Amino acid sequence: MANIRSAIKRIRQNERRRVRNAAVRSTVRTGVKSVRAALESGAKD
Repeated sequence: MANIRSAIKRIRQNERRRVRNAAVRSTVRTGVKSVRAALESGAKD
């Protein structure tokens, strides 16, 4: 565990960002998957 206050804060910030990035990354991957599936099936929507 870090002893310097700025390092402790940075650890907290990185954890929050990691969780947020994982959620966004999951949403983007789902969207890409659905677009690729639509292109494969030839849908015009």
